[in-house]
Amino acid sequence: MARRSRSTRVQKGKWAQVVGAFDLVAKTGSITSVQPTTLAFAPLEGGEDRVHVKGFGTGKSALFDLAVNPLRISCGNAGNELMFEEFIPVTARLKTVRLYVDGAEVARYEPGLSAPPRRVSLGPPDPEAPHRLSMRAEVAPTPGVSYTVQVRPEGDERWHTLGAGLEKPDATKIDINQFPGAKRLDIRILQTDGFRSEEIFRETKQY
Repeated sequence: MARRSRSTRVQKGKWAQVVGAFDLVAKTGSITSVQPTTLAFAPLEGGEDRVHVKGFGTGKSALFDLAVNPLRISCGNAGNELMFEEFIPVTARLKTVRLYVDGAEVARYEPGLSAPPRRVSLGPPDPEAPHRLSMRAEVAPTPGVSYTVQVRPEGDERWHTLGAGLEKPDATKIDINQFPGAKRLDIRILQTDGFRSEEIFRETKQY
């Protein structure tokens, strides 16, 4: 299990959370997730200086260059491959994110073309589990584009995330039993290219 360093500072703004892994022995790495956020967490003690995440626009110069924050292993054997988390500033100039190990590029992330699906709707309850609702979506998986399904139960101001980083909006089910006593659920879907999010679906379900 990985955990964040206790010594952190928090900043508000337009950020993206980059999660991936690196191996200093094999000198390899990967970017597994890029998600927009309004909060950034940074370790006060600094990052892994041999592993950097850089952002580029249309030019050759980097917009930012950050040593990644390795996630500490609280149990088990870490092995050579370690996970990392880094928060990057998002601006209109940002086009691509690249991961470097010892100065060599090992992975790259480019946002996909975000286009609203032709149709997204709530499907019928599962016949074998009526407390589970499904989504229907006419959309094909697109590299660099993912979806988040959220629910806000009656009397709650918070949105509860039921699925994030989904390839399709209908890749998860909504379990009504997670919100006991709620007679109404607001359901929404966010589409993200990794840098920005847009709401593409919202519906209220009454019980």
